Amino acid sequence: VGPATGEHYGNGLKMRFPGNKGWINCKLASLSHELSLPGGFRVGEELYFIGGGFVDEQGDKAVFGCRGSVTGPARNGDADAVSMSFSGNRGDVHCRAEELSREPAPSLPGGFILGEHLYFTGEDQIVGRGILVRGSRGEVVGLGLEPDSLAMRFSNKVLFSGNQPVNIASLS
Repeated sequence: VGPATGEHYGNGLKMRFPGNKGWINCKLASLSHELSLPGGFRVGEELYFIGGGFVDEQGDKAVFGCRGSVTGPARNGDADAVSMSFSGNRGDVHCRAEELSREPAPSLPGGFILGEHLYFTGEDQIVGRGILVRGSRGEVVGLGLEPDSLAMRFSNKVLFSGNQPVNIASLS
C-alpha cells in the first residue's frame, strides 16, 4: 500500500493481505517475493502423495499416488508440511514434505496393491500406545517410510489410531 508508519517507518511497508480489513506495517526483513516452503516446493506446483493415506476431520483425504497442487504453507503450524488441494476434496489437507514427490508414486513392494487386505503374521508388537497382534487384518494404504514396508491401517489394534509401517515379510 505504501511506506510503513510508526516503528517500521523507513524500514518497512504498509501491506494489505487477503482476509484482513485493513493494512499492516511489516519490516522489510519479514517480506519476500518468494514463499519458502518445506521440500523446496512452490505454490501451484503439482505433486504426488506417496505417504500412507488418511482422512481428516472434515472428510477430506489424501490417497497414495494421487496428484494435487500446493496451495501454501500448512495452516496447522507444522513447519515441515504444506497445504495441498486434491480433486474431490472440499478443502485443503496438510501433507508433510516427505509424503510428497515430484515424480509419480512408485509401485508398492512385494507386488501388493493399494486397498488390498492383508494379515499381520509377525510377532505381537507395541505400536504407539497400543499393540499390533499377530493375525490382525489390515488394509494397504501406501508405501511405508522404512525399506520394504507398507503403510497399513489395522482395524483391531488396541488404543491406537493411524497408519503403521509394516515390513512386507510380516504380511500375507
